[in-house]
Amino acid sequence: MITTNFTLREWQPSDATSLAENANNINVWNNVRDYFPHPYCEKDGDTFILAVLRGEMGIQRAIVVDNKAVGGIGAFPKTDVERITAEIGYWLGEEYWNKGIVTQAVREFTEYIFLNLPEILKICAPVFDFNLASQRVLQKAGFESEAILKQAAIKNGKIIDLYYYSLLKSQWKRKIYHRFYSENDFPLLENLLYEAIFQPEGTEPLPRNIIKKPEIDVYIRDFGKKKDDLCMFAELNGKTVGGAWLRILDGNPKGYGNIDHDTPELAIAVFKPYQNIGIGTSLMYNIIDLTFHSRGYKQISLSVDKANYAVKMYKKFGFEIISENEHDYIMVLKKLSAETALKKYVSANNF
Repeated sequence: MITTNFTLREWQPSDATSLAENANNINVWNNVRDYFPHPYCEKDGDTFILAVLRGEMGIQRAIVVDNKAVGGIGAFPKTDVERITAEIGYWLGEEYWNKGIVTQAVREFTEYIFLNLPEILKICAPVFDFNLASQRVLQKAGFESEAILKQAAIKNGKIIDLYYYSLLKSQWKRKIYHRFYSENDFPLLENLLYEAIFQPEGTEPLPRNIIKKPEIDVYIRDFGKKKDDLCMFAELNGKTVGGAWLRILDGNPKGYGNIDHDTPELAIAVFKPYQNIGIGTSLMYNIIDLTFHSRGYKQISLSVDKANYAVKMYKKFGFEIISENEHDYIMVLKKLSAETALKKYVSANNF
């Protein structure tokens, strides 16, 4: 359980004092590589932070509690043929041990690496054989034991084994959890509705209150009160990162993609930091599967801007263009086409 709030942020020159206070501890040094100084003085902190700011230490973040840097976490992308792998390392001041901080820090930092370094497909972590606490941290963060490297290191004059843990990007993406809508989720649905509005790159963002326009608000107004309403969210690392929802929008105003009284219209959105890593696709699979197999609908419709990259995703799932106007396509997915697309998705993802 996390009992202490913390944040990850970039190192700052002013962190040198608290860095030294927490790093100058033999119990910390016993669990890290030997290039980590001991004793650790403020000058060592200055040297480290300066190297980080010059980009010489890979990707580094301070673990901050009560505005003080009390630990650190970093990743070192490998080179040459191993350039798709990064090694992760971390430490924390002893005062803050056993509070769940490091486990959550590893989860958040792993997410940052996979989201911001698309070339990295694997994160690894070699751990000293005696450091059971660090092994548990990695296990809780989703890493798996890959190998034991016998007599691979020396620490404090003792030859030790290295326990090699790793997490593949493909494994990490599969940890996406899907859940259904509840009445407390309405503010979240509002955020997703705004995100679902297509806004071309480089244009001035639309005002937030655009979602209050009747023709847009109809997509979420009193959501959950209609028997045909269906919504599913995607969660990653405990955070909701996207959602897909269906409802029949044949009233006044009608939905942009409404085609009749019996066809639900689909809306989907993924928050920007989490786009292009397969979350939208996984949401599509799950909500389409539910729509046809649990709800018994014969087809689904949607409206999409012609310039929206999502058009390609919809086509992969079997949606066909049935009409268009100056800016938008109206697309429909029929049950037979959905069955074929769902089978391809399952096969491609080794389910």
